[in-house]
Amino acid sequence: MRGPEPEVPPEETTLEEISVTNLVKRYENRTTILNGVSFSVSSGEFVTIHGMSGCGKTTLLNLLGGLDRPTSGEILIDGEDITKLSEDELARLRLEKVGFVFQDYNLLDDLTVRENIRLPLRFSKRTVKRGVDDLIKKFSIEHIADEMPNRISGGESQRVAIARAMVNEPKIILADEPTGNLDTDNAAKVMEAFHLINREFRATIILATHDIALARHATRNLSILPGGAIKEAGRTRGT
Repeated sequence: MRGPEPEVPPEETTLEEISVTNLVKRYENRTTILNGVSFSVSSGEFVTIHGMSGCGKTTLLNLLGGLDRPTSGEILIDGEDITKLSEDELARLRLEKVGFVFQDYNLLDDLTVRENIRLPLRFSKRTVKRGVDDLIKKFSIEHIADEMPNRISGGESQRVAIARAMVNEPKIILADEPTGNLDTDNAAKVMEAFHLINREFRATIILATHDIALARHATRNLSILPGGAIKEAGRTRGT
């Protein structure tokens, strides 16, 4: 008599985490920054968006994170159109699902490094798997944990900002020119930090940059064209 057939594990599926359709951003002076942008990003991807200064990279990230609203078009995150959310709902989205890393770090000068990293937890009151000290160790900033931001370097400041962005364990990280103010060595350390959160935290990363050399770090590259459209610029294996 034959025994039961062995269970076959279900096939892994790639989830579409972000879907953008016909996105347009036009300001009151009729300047069109983005014009009919459409693309999607799957869960766990590391995507760079390349373009020259002023092409609309920051505008696009602000729209994806609910910091700004489009003139028209659709932005789905986990199947929900965030263009239809209230301001309170967008604030909750940013607190729980989306983390931001900016070029200028945006650390609070009157808080220590540890306090800066912990700050989002004061608002979300979430229970997280990794504590603040775990993040400090992950990003190799133990030696500055009790320092004030004006006493640490630019590269250290950006790693603090990345740790702060990850403290609520968001599914998505939006990074706007995160290496723009850094020298080559510090830029490399910051990109290593992004690899870490993509690999170990399984966060989806969308990183905007004017530096085409950073594209080699990503699994996929998009470019914003003159006129505000977007195109697939290629896929890489990453590093």
